[in-house]
Amino acid sequence: MFKDIISNEEAKNFLINELKSKREQGTYIFYGEDRDLVTEFALSYAKALTCRNAENDFCGVCESCIRMDSLTHGDLEIYEDVGGIKIDQIREIAYRISTTSYEGGNRIFILKDIEKMKKEAANALLKMIEEPEKGNFFILLANNLNILPTIKSRSIFLKIKMRSAEELGVSSSEYDFFLGKGKEILEYKESGIDLKTGEPYDEIGNFIKNYIENPVIENKIKIYKSLRDFFVNRKYINEIDKLSFAESIYFSVENDRIIAQEICTYMCHLIKNYDRVENLISVKNMMKMPVNLKLLLKVFINEIY
Repeated sequence: MFKDIISNEEAKNFLINELKSKREQGTYIFYGEDRDLVTEFALSYAKALTCRNAENDFCGVCESCIRMDSLTHGDLEIYEDVGGIKIDQIREIAYRISTTSYEGGNRIFILKDIEKMKKEAANALLKMIEEPEKGNFFILLANNLNILPTIKSRSIFLKIKMRSAEELGVSSSEYDFFLGKGKEILEYKESGIDLKTGEPYDEIGNFIKNYIENPVIENKIKIYKSLRDFFVNRKYINEIDKLSFAESIYFSVENDRIIAQEICTYMCHLIKNYDRVENLISVKNMMKMPVNLKLLLKVFINEIY
């Protein structure tokens, strides 16, 4: 149920009121810095729109809610693409809209990273959300509101705020270690891992590969510790070793730009000098573009001093 989600009371009340209004269709933009939390709210609303037991909420135990949790519900479609959702995926949505509902109820389309969507795909999506058919709900997820105005003008906004250290039951240092990412913090609390111990920066490649193969919090923490070790020792690392560090990251991420961006975001967080961070963020943001990732990582790492 909504009450079981930690934090964002205003957002929860908003969604409950939306359910009470008995909307027959709609387009929403859920946005916030914590991607996992934004997704959690989207799935919770999807469950509430299809739940067979609860009114203006979700029960979490009926067949519909269970299949929503496992992402196997016939009327739930989730679309994402590291480079932004493509026109072909929007055409697929258009086709699905033209067919009848599998479950005989509301259909939910969750589109992730909507701010990355190119103009062609956004224009195709616009045609669907201008006059959505009865029973179709679009939940567009974004990190920020840098979205085409035409999409925003036809959407209902819901900001999902990051949970505080107090709400998550951790210290400020633990909260900062995970950049406030609620899901990771909750998993860490169950793991019993000591954050004060270190991991060598020259093992970063192995840590990333292990995480890709087995994305558990223990492996993610090793990446963070390795990055922290590099930052602490940065003044004593020569140029050749810096380039080797950058190459280790590049070859281990396997051209996964999302993981590469997460690593660079974490490094930016460790630096307190705003002017230096601003330059690094500019390099990091270029990773969204179809440019040489290996070169960008080398430039980024070399700029950390």
